[in-house]
Amino acid sequence: MSRAIYFHAPATFARSRVFDDRSGPEAFDQALALRVQDLCGRSLRQASRFIHLAAVGALASVREATPPASTGVYLATGLGDQRTPARVFAQTRTGPPAVSPFDFVNMNSNTATYYIARLAGLAGPNLTISQGVLSFEWALRQACIAIEEGLDHALVGGVDESAPSIAELERRYKPPRGESPGEGSAWLMLSTESARAVGRLVDMRWLNAPRAADWQRLHERLVDLAAQGPIFVSSGSHVPRPFVTELVDRLPRATLRTPMADCGDYPTSSAYAVAQGLRDPSPRPATLLHISADGRGRFVTLLCHTGHA
Repeated sequence: MSRAIYFHAPATFARSRVFDDRSGPEAFDQALALRVQDLCGRSLRQASRFIHLAAVGALASVREATPPASTGVYLATGLGDQRTPARVFAQTRTGPPAVSPFDFVNMNSNTATYYIARLAGLAGPNLTISQGVLSFEWALRQACIAIEEGLDHALVGGVDESAPSIAELERRYKPPRGESPGEGSAWLMLSTESARAVGRLVDMRWLNAPRAADWQRLHERLVDLAAQGPIFVSSGSHVPRPFVTELVDRLPRATLRTPMADCGDYPTSSAYAVAQGLRDPSPRPATLLHISADGRGRFVTLLCHTGHA
């Protein structure tokens, strides 16, 4: 990277066990709507639940970072709006009442980013990116490319909501390691400004069918970084647990983090892992490593320093 990229204003909003919540889904949905109303000053009566979930994290990040109007928005989602299409399809099968026209608008893939940009007053690039369990990594990659090409600020987040039923969730996305299904909204502001940064992107590496030598090089680099401060490691659900455990055991001053215990498992939970890792008030400076994989041999390693380092 020719330009240093810094992280600002990490924001996370999630519920750990979506399908085992004794307070009921209505309580979470109400808290979600009220939080969005507090952030933007009015209720979004015609917006879908997915839009609320996207907005709650994005607007919190914007409020803290106060970026310029030229800021770009890059929303990553593996599954998109699940509940609105399910309701629309059910209504079309059963007949009247007629489907609301707002439902058709809300199902459009870019509607959530439109709401975010309009509510936050952002007029930069505006993209929704869906690439399965690596959706957040692709969105982050696109934002970094835009910054390399001259964009100064980019709002990047990962958002996925729970399915209407467990059967529907397993049809579209089945957690490979048996984690509890989850949902969440996690966002970061990227910029070239170091002031008030909570971290800096050091390296983002894409590995197709990596060999032992690739992991050895990563290990050697982490050993060097361990001399500067503690290392915190997290991983996505498609990364084999024994591999991560062995990596942590071989590293001095390394600690394994399990963010899915807080947010559950969903396609863009890596956004939550990174944002929450940068929010954590652990001793600084430190190194944060997150490893993602898509189950087909593609790995992504995201390495960053916390603080201004």
